[in-house]
Amino acid sequence: MKPYIKVTKDGPYLAFGVHDITAKTIIEDAQGFSVEYADGKKFEIKADPVALCRCGHSADKPYCDGSHLRVKFDGTETATFEPMQEQETAMAIKGPQLTLLDNGGNYCASARFCDAKGRVWNLVQAGGEKNNKQAILEANLCPSGRLIMLDNEGNVLEDTLPPSIAVLEDRKYGVHGPLWVRGSIRVESEDGQSYEIRMKQTLCRCGRSDNKPFCDASHRG
Repeated sequence: MKPYIKVTKDGPYLAFGVHDITAKTIIEDAQGFSVEYADGKKFEIKADPVALCRCGHSADKPYCDGSHLRVKFDGTETATFEPMQEQETAMAIKGPQLTLLDNGGNYCASARFCDAKGRVWNLVQAGGEKNNKQAILEANLCPSGRLIMLDNEGNVLEDTLPPSIAVLEDRKYGVHGPLWVRGSIRVESEDGQSYEIRMKQTLCRCGRSDNKPFCDASHRG
């Protein structure tokens, strides 16, 4: 069975067939820019499916402990099923050699890799070997998948990732980030519809996103 994630009504995510759940912490350089991830704890897969908290109140994160019932969590899904780059909030930034597709209006994990080394949007527009290399790196480090890099012939310049889930931690702001879902794992809504399958995406686990089930950076407050 291919791994997939089921969103339950006002309850947790059920991750089926997922065998790799680890913590990842955003690491910064001396200037305060996000530059890489540090590996953290490897979480035990307690069952299949494993229930992962999305209300933000579990005392056993990332697992669900039933707190959504106590707090009367409203997990109503508000995200569209349209492909991300066909949505009204999507835009394309074209440079001499690269084109950056960006849908920051609905999807963002506030990981801040896009701000390093001159900001990815500026790097794409400037072009040149050094800028292009950095821009591609930053787009690939973006966990939410809001940034998709193409060459100007339309080829997607995106790393292929194995199916896994990472629990993002943001040390700089002292907050728990989203679930970083990698490797084209399908996410299914509570009513059985599938969202667009993407190489990487981030699922809200603070319970406050306005684009549930996806992260919109609301965990930053």
